[in-house]
Amino acid sequence: MKHTSKNLKNSVFELEVILDQKEFLEYYQPVFDKALSSVHLKGFRPGTAPKEMASQAVNNEKVFEEAVHKAVSVTLKEITFQNEWQLIDQPKIEVLESPTGLKYKAVISVFPEVKLGDYRKTAKKALDSEMKEVKVEDREIDDSIKYILNSRAKLTRVNREAKNNDVLDIDFAGFADGKALDGTSGKADSFVLGDGKFIPGFEENLIGKKEGETAKFTVTFPGDYWKADMRNRKVDFEVKIHGVYERQMPELNDEFVKGLGKFESVEALRKNIREGMTKEKIDKEKERVRLKMMEQLVKSARFDLPDVMLARTLDGMVQEYKDYSALAFKGGEKQNPETDEEIRKKLEDKARQSVATNLVLFQIAKDEKLEPTPQEVEEDANRYLASMRREHSKDVDPQKLYDYSYGMVQNRKVFEFLEGLK
Repeated sequence: MKHTSKNLKNSVFELEVILDQKEFLEYYQPVFDKALSSVHLKGFRPGTAPKEMASQAVNNEKVFEEAVHKAVSVTLKEITFQNEWQLIDQPKIEVLESPTGLKYKAVISVFPEVKLGDYRKTAKKALDSEMKEVKVEDREIDDSIKYILNSRAKLTRVNREAKNNDVLDIDFAGFADGKALDGTSGKADSFVLGDGKFIPGFEENLIGKKEGETAKFTVTFPGDYWKADMRNRKVDFEVKIHGVYERQMPELNDEFVKGLGKFESVEALRKNIREGMTKEKIDKEKERVRLKMMEQLVKSARFDLPDVMLARTLDGMVQEYKDYSALAFKGGEKQNPETDEEIRKKLEDKARQSVATNLVLFQIAKDEKLEPTPQEVEEDANRYLASMRREHSKDVDPQKLYDYSYGMVQNRKVFEFLEGLK
């Protein structure tokens, strides 16, 4: 067997492979003999017909295709093994004309070679310079307690004009030029008047309204509104008031706190909130520093970024973006004005960074022999399944779940290793 290879780009290689007549016959003859033995001719028992007659009944085109498939599969495996290539996509095969034997061309995508910089030094420097001290302010604890009190407020229906801090039940609809406007309607929506759930100007127009009344007003959407086609747009609203409720806030004391569960005093509650917030902030800070550290590690590494890896990652990100948008609009994905191509363009840099990060993490794990144990992978997979709704967990592909959990555990090990260098 003879073969040549040409490096195209981004870990894609073009191979040209030639098998002479004798080499190809090793693949062709077994297939032909098997086809010959299965020929059934009238008047002869299977396998007893004269070879000349049986040969004429063999589907030579099918035999050739099967022999080529076997030859390509075996020889391509040998070539990739010799070059220590790991295929990451289905090869593209083209059989070329050859007077004798077999000649074919294969375009293959392989896992890229990653050349790391001094990742130990880079990681240590990033950790030393980036990590900031975490602090929880008293006002943050006060806001958290206020949220708890609000969630346990007693509501009393009242027959009076609405004022700030009341809870309102409303139906609302937005119109432009007399026509209903997608994404600006809601039914049986409850909210605290004055909390700023709606765009500026909306809630102010409901102050002074009573149950059963309908408010009609016009509001201009902010210039920095998240949905581009709604910025600075004037929308006419009709709001039906279904209920006005006065809130009676509970008193913050030890008796109230004991009703929350495991707390004996207000001070114990505040301590618990502080500890929870501190942990959350530390986790966020650690994640921020990890991202900064990975940016530096990726910059110091050298590798090709395979198009197929980028495309797969981008496909997943686009689908997640569309799913999230569909939920955000509450009216379905069709309300999202962005095309798939626009979304892909928006997310491409993020996808590129994600692939690059995973390649670097994989190489560090390989160099440092940070291999997850079967038990660690199983525990991570079980945690993932436990976080899902039961009806969805049964649809999870076991192999995909294993690969996902293996990668998550491996990445975690790499970060723990790097952070241990500080």
